[in-house]
Parts: sequence; structure tokens; C-alpha cells
Amino acid sequence: MADRKYGRGKFETDPNYIAYMEMIVSHPNYAGMPNARSPNGRINWQVSSGKTTSFYKYYLQRRAWWVAKADALKLPGHDDENGRFTVAARIIHPTGYRTCRLCGEDFNVGYFYLNDSFSKKLKKDFPQLDVAKEQPIDDVIEQMNQLKGKTVTEKYFQSNFPERVKFLTQFGVSKEAFEHSRHVRSYKLSPGFMGNPPDRLDGFHDYHGSCRKKNDPGRSDDNMRSYNHDRRSFEWWAEGNWALADALYNKAGPGKCSIPGCEKILEKVSPDHVGPLACGFKQLPLFSPTCQYHNSAKNRRFSLSDVQILLGYERVTGEPVASWQVSAHWDKYKNIVSDDNQTKAFSNSLRSLQDMYLRTLSALFNSGNSRFLATILKPEYALKDFLFENLDPGALTFNRFSASKKITDLRKRLAARTVRIAFEALAEYASKPIERRKMVRSDFQDNQDLIAPAVQKITTLCTAEDHTWNEVLHSSLSPTQKEQKIASLFLLHKVPHHPEDENCRAILQGVFDQIGEAAEIDFDRYELQFDEI
Repeated sequence: MADRKYGRGKFETDPNYIAYMEMIVSHPNYAGMPNARSPNGRINWQVSSGKTTSFYKYYLQRRAWWVAKADALKLPGHDDENGRFTVAARIIHPTGYRTCRLCGEDFNVGYFYLNDSFSKKLKKDFPQLDVAKEQPIDDVIEQMNQLKGKTVTEKYFQSNFPERVKFLTQFGVSKEAFEHSRHVRSYKLSPGFMGNPPDRLDGFHDYHGSCRKKNDPGRSDDNMRSYNHDRRSFEWWAEGNWALADALYNKAGPGKCSIPGCEKILEKVSPDHVGPLACGFKQLPLFSPTCQYHNSAKNRRFSLSDVQILLGYERVTGEPVASWQVSAHWDKYKNIVSDDNQTKAFSNSLRSLQDMYLRTLSALFNSGNSRFLATILKPEYALKDFLFENLDPGALTFNRFSASKKITDLRKRLAARTVRIAFEALAEYASKPIERRKMVRSDFQDNQDLIAPAVQKITTLCTAEDHTWNEVLHSSLSPTQKEQKIASLFLLHKVPHHPEDENCRAILQGVFDQIGEAAEIDFDRYELQFDEI
């Protein structure tokens, strides 16, 4: 079948949504839907009650189809009384999940998501829960089972959802119970999609609730970019709020290259990390707008002006810009470097320490410390949404930002994916000998007298839970299977912490600080030969 374009004007429909439309129009539950397809095969998704529009032609026939469907289901009332059409749409839906036309993510068609009042009640009743408005109810059930056990969870849900007692009795307090009762109205839950029969063929608005509020009536480029994430943060095991940095990165818009002598006017600037992740800097909401050429040419080196920007960021925010593994070395030299040649030497020195860091993490991974290492990654940042005030998309600057929870299946999958990517990248990095990395020093090899005992000490603090993490992360499962396993190991959306974790972190911090403080840079060499490295 030839590809067909569905959408209005410049707004294209997500490919997942087109596949969803095909599934619905071919399903027997919608047999007899008037004018479902044109003779050329195109799906006619929409009708309208507006008599002056082209969508009105089959409106009355489709309305009659929904009347007949509601009658066949023996729903009380006549015509569309009591929202019979929408109830019918939720009952007959083949999967219970539909695709959002805007973001392409699947959401339940019925009452399945926390509303504002119930999310607040849950937080009041159980402060340890990680809950937010629009969170799927099955996620709350899972957290409650982890936190309080099944007996308390069952009693709580039975009392809060009396309209669903029949389903809770049949299926238990479970995802299945709420999926089968998706058509039952609840004052504690919101539907994934509002009803819209007969205007839309499946009986629902095109957009999931949060997407509809932000973006109706179009699929904006800005919204779609919010689903992109910079995997380099996980690959380099960088500190910092990677989700916040990604959110700013994805806001890049028209501007000009900030590199002196270039200043090329751009339709979209290329955000450049002022502090390169490959040198051990944090993933920060701090970027220089550049053209693609200068972003690529800079690679992992930074200039004196970059150092000055980083120092200014530290003064204004009070936050260190260097990740913990290189912080001592950064602090030692950050106020000493005085020209671009010296900063290039500085970048190479930091890069050597970053190499040591990744190889040390790899040694810990191979020694069975997977869960402890996963705590470094902060996958829970995936469940955050950010809004910038007075954002300049060309300069990538803003006055302040606000954060809110966004707990969806897509975000939870992202959290697990960050862990999988990080560990796979770690194994790949360590597989390449240090000689092929062309480091200025061999910090990992030269400091085995400090590193090896630290790895051994941390390994003695492993728990049974670490062994479970090791089995998953060292397995040969497919990416999807591995991410599902990783997600099942989270506790309240986080990697489980143990009392010894802080001790393990302190052991590593002491080693990294000692090595970083002792590392020296031969600036004289770079005055003559800075291009050879």
C-alpha cells in the first residue's frame, strides 16, 4: 500500500499514529463504519457536525452507527445520553490503548491516570511514593506493593475505588483490573483521551491530555525535539542533571555561531558543551551556540574563554562544573591556565583522568558491583519535565526553570534505557586498550596501587541485590528484554540504595582526589608542540 500523508498544513501525523489508524479501520469492532475508506484506500478519520464543512457529508450516518453500537451494548439511555457513545468507544476498543497523534506514545483510552486530587491524596497518605498527576495507576500499584505490601495495597484500593470492586475482586488490585474497567468513570482518575464520537472514527480526540493542552492543534517541532536525549551523558557516566541539560539542548533555535571570526547566521544553532563530557565535566544546562562545523572541530578540547565561562558558572550558581572523578584536578589548575595552549594541555590531562575513571568503573562492573554503579547514573531524572522562563533559543540562555513530574510508560522506559546504554558503553570503552586511546598519561595503569585495593574493598560490600543486577546487566538479552528486566529492579523509580553505598562512593572519591591532585601537566611541552597530541 502506498504511503499516504495525513495531517493539516505543515503538521504531519506521527507514523505510529498512521499505523494505529490502519489497525482500527481494519478491525471487526468497527465493521460497517460509514465511509471508513475512500475508493483509493485513504482512511477517512474525521467527520464534523458543521454543515458548511466538507466533513459533514457522513456525519449523520456515523452518528447512527454509534447509536446502534451503544444500543447493542445495552448501555442505558437514548442517543448520546450520559455519554453513551464515549462509554461504547472505550468498551469496544480492541486493545484499550491508542496512539497520540502528536507524540506517538500509547495511552489507555479510559480512566487510568491519576488526577490532581488523587495524586495529592496519595502523597499525603504515603509520602514515600513517587507520584504525579497523569501517572498511570498500575505504576502506583507497583510502588504500593513494594512499599507496603499487597495486603495494605488491596485494602487501600478497594476503599478508594468502590465503583470498581467487581473488577478488583475478579482480577485483584492490578493493572488488568483497571484495564478491564477503563470505561467506568472515576473521580480519582482521568482518561488518557477524551471522547469524541462520532467526530473521530475510533471515538476519541487525537491527542493525549497533556499533549492536547500544550500543542493542539499541531505536531510542533519543539514538542517532538523534547523526546530526544543525548546518550553521551550516559556513555561518559557524567554527573549532573542530564534531563535538564537535554531539555535545554532540545530548545535550540535560530541564532548565530558564537565562535570568534565565524558568527554564521543559522536556522538552528548547534549546542556545544562548554565543558566537554569526554573530559569529565558535568552534563549542565550550559551550552555555547555554534555552527555544526565548529562544534565538530572543537571535539573534546576547550579554550581559555570556555574556562572563564565555566568559572563564571561556578561563581553564579555555587555548583561545581566538574564531575566528581576529575574535580580535584580541575580545582588544581582552573585558575592557573592563562592561554589556549595551556587549556589544550589541561583538556588532555582531564581526558586521561576520565579514561582512568571509566576503566575503574569497568573493573567494578566486572567484579560484581552493578547496582552500586547504577546509582551514579540517576535514571530517575527521566521522569522530570522542565519549563524555561525567558528562554533565548539562539543564545541558549534563560532566567530560571521550573520542574514537574512526568511519569509515563515512555519516560519509565527511558530510565531503564539510560542504564542499559551506560553499561554497554562502559564495556565497549574498556575493551579498547589504553594505548589506542592516545592518552598523555596512563593514569589507570600507573595508579593500580590505589585503584585495585579500592575495587577489592568495594566488592566486599556487595549484597544479594547486587548479584541480581549483575545477572541482568551481564546477560545477552536483547535491548528490549534487558530494559524490561532493569525496570523491574527499580524501587520507586530509582536504583535501590544501601547504607554501604556512601562508603563505596567515599572510597572512590578519595582515590580520584588523590590521583587528580598529584597529576601534573607539562605546560612547557605544549608551548612548542601542543598540536601533536
